[in-house]
Amino acid sequence: MKCLKLLLLAVICLPLVGCATSQKNAETESASTEWRIKSLEESFLNFREQQRKMADEDALSREKLDKRMAAVEAELAALRGAQATAPAGAADAPRGETWTSDLKPDENGWVEGGKAAEKSAPVMENDAEQPWAKVPEPPAAPEPPKAIPEPEVISRAEAPKPSPAPAAAKPAPKPAPGPASGAKALYERGYGQYGAGQYPAARATFDEFLAKYPNNELAANALYWKGETYYSEQNYAQAILAFKEVPGKFPKHDKAAAALLKIGMSYDRVGDPDNAIFYLRALVEDFPKSSAAGLGRKELARLGG
Repeated sequence: MKCLKLLLLAVICLPLVGCATSQKNAETESASTEWRIKSLEESFLNFREQQRKMADEDALSREKLDKRMAAVEAELAALRGAQATAPAGAADAPRGETWTSDLKPDENGWVEGGKAAEKSAPVMENDAEQPWAKVPEPPAAPEPPKAIPEPEVISRAEAPKPSPAPAAAKPAPKPAPGPASGAKALYERGYGQYGAGQYPAARATFDEFLAKYPNNELAANALYWKGETYYSEQNYAQAILAFKEVPGKFPKHDKAAAALLKIGMSYDRVGDPDNAIFYLRALVEDFPKSSAAGLGRKELARLGG
C-alpha cells in the first residue's frame, strides 16, 4: 500500500516538475534571444558607422585631389599667359646685355669717346686749419677709485630685534557634505565634465552614478547624457544603444522624448532612414506636445516620412 501511495505521489509531482523546468528553460531562451538580438543590432550599427566614415574619408580625398588639380591648372595658365605677353625680341637677347658703354681701355686708363681723359689738376695747398692732419693724443689715465669706508659692525646685543609676526588666522572648517547631496553632486560633476568636452570622463561619472543610484530621480537624465557623450563623439552606433535605455527603463519620463529624437537622428547619421522615420514617428505619437516632438516633425518632413 505504501508503495502504491509513493507511486501515485510521484505521478502527481512529475507534471509540476516538468512545468517548472520548461518555464525556466523558456526564460533562459528568452534572455539568450534578447542578448543575441542586441548583439546583432550593435554589430550592424557598427558596420553602418564604418561605412559612413569610409564614405566621408573618400569624399575628403576627392576634394583634396580636385583642389590640387585646380592649383596646377591655374599655374599652367599663368605660365602660358606670361609667355604670350613677353616681347618678341626679348627672348633673342642674351642675358646681361641690357646696355653698352663707349668707354675703351687705354694704356693711361679708360677714355671716353676715343679721347684721353685729362689729368687731374694738382691739389692746391692753403693755410686753412686741417683737423684731420693732427694726431689725437691718448686719453688721460683714469683717477684711482676712492676707498670705500667699511661699515660699522653692530653687535648682536645692539641689533634691533625683529617684531614677532602676527599669528595666522586658522581657516574655518568646511562643512562636511551631507549624505543626501551625494547623488546630486555626482550627477552635477558628470554634467560639468560633459559641458567641458570631457566626454569619456563624463561617461565614466554617469556610469558610476547609475551603479550607485539606479532608482534616483536623476537616473533617466544620467542615461540620456551618457548617450549624448557618444553622440558628441560621432559614435552614433553606441549612442543609439545608450539612448534606447531611456524609454526602455523610464517610458513616461521627459527625457524619453528627447532620447527618441536622438535615436532617430542617430539612425539618420548612420544611413538608416527607415529606422530614423520609425522612431521619429513614435516620438510624435507618444509625446505630441513636447518640444522634442516639434523638432521630430521637422526631421520627418526632411526625411519624407
